Amino acid sequence: MNQCLDNPCQNGGTFTQKNGCFTCTCTDGYAGAHCNEVVSNLALNKPAKQSSTYTWGGVTYSSNLAVDGNNGTDFVEDKCSCTATGENSPWWRVDLQAVYFIKSVRIFNRGMDQYGIDTSDRLWNVTVTVGLTESDVNTPCGFFAGPGTLSQLVVDVDCMFVPKGRFVKIAKTTEFLTLCEVEVFGYSA
Repeated sequence: MNQCLDNPCQNGGTFTQKNGCFTCTCTDGYAGAHCNEVVSNLALNKPAKQSSTYTWGGVTYSSNLAVDGNNGTDFVEDKCSCTATGENSPWWRVDLQAVYFIKSVRIFNRGMDQYGIDTSDRLWNVTVTVGLTESDVNTPCGFFAGPGTLSQLVVDVDCMFVPKGRFVKIAKTTEFLTLCEVEVFGYSA
């Protein structure tokens, strides 16, 4: 690498220089010391768990439905993950199967279904945390106050800083947690 370059950062990244050292600030979609690592959905088809599982009409709305690559928001047609009725502190968690620095989490909220039912407002007071072990997923990433709306079915939660972890957890303190798809963006630790 030529240290005399005006900007050593790639892919539109900008740099600051101090005492002969530089730091790159990367544009969305890129990460790494030189902004040369493409950020992709780390959660796709990874193992997921949730605190409970809702079943209706013979269909089980399990945790893996939030990482199946289907970002449709019709609960009936697209099959979203959903926790059971009556639970007051539901959660959902994905195992990324490797340690990453997490930049953001994108949530596809439940939208209008084929019966005209809109429950998008159930997504509110959502906390996103990150952890290195399954039993300790407590490092804050971000928060969505909500409530969700039909005009905001995609919710991006940008991490306040870039936490390091293998597990990403989405939790709330009110009944029902419905996630049609979850995408996690970050880069190798």
